[in-house]
Amino acid sequence: MIALVGASPAIISTRRRLARSPLAFRLVDDPARADLVVTDAAAPSSNYLTVAAEQIPNRFYLRDESVGYVVAALTQAQLAGATGVRVRPPVQHNPPIEKRRRWRRPVDPLTRFDPGDYDWLTAESAWAGVFDGEACVRADGAEVIARLRARGQVDGNDGRYHWAGILHGAQAPELFDSGTKRVEVSCGRGAAVPAKLAEITQWGTVRMTGVGTPPWLAD
Repeated sequence: MIALVGASPAIISTRRRLARSPLAFRLVDDPARADLVVTDAAAPSSNYLTVAAEQIPNRFYLRDESVGYVVAALTQAQLAGATGVRVRPPVQHNPPIEKRRRWRRPVDPLTRFDPGDYDWLTAESAWAGVFDGEACVRADGAEVIARLRARGQVDGNDGRYHWAGILHGAQAPELFDSGTKRVEVSCGRGAAVPAKLAEITQWGTVRMTGVGTPPWLAD
């Protein structure tokens, strides 16, 4: 469900576009009942394209220039069956810099919505044991912050929980290339747990494995 908060022309335009969509958007008046909130209030000082902030998930900030972008984001959420969304911290804090050429106009990033800039909370990630969030990897005094997407299961042979995942971020491959394999990883305020950097994938990410309590469930 989506709550549109405000009475600005941008909110009115968004409401009309959603009403014309062939998708069955469910709109509610009470933000407390909504999965996603769209407001015409100003975005926090730390934000992404003035439309989202990783520190405040499930909320889009709307102005006239961003109506098309936000409608595209809501459409993606509807198609994915997502009940939550957050702009990825590396995207917000390290936005890509587009090289300008003299004969080309710079492209307004609000004209190109990229679903990969966001983490989407879907039935799969909520119920299938998929963790997708920030992790801190430590080894030999070095510390790397990366995005970890992982899941696990109890192995029927040894009765222990085995987990594996992918580390996204430029520093993770550098850590692997330095020869480091045994690391400790923590998520949020949880305790660090031992893990292994297994390999660099063909996409330049790093596969991580572990046995026992996974970092996202560690106390």
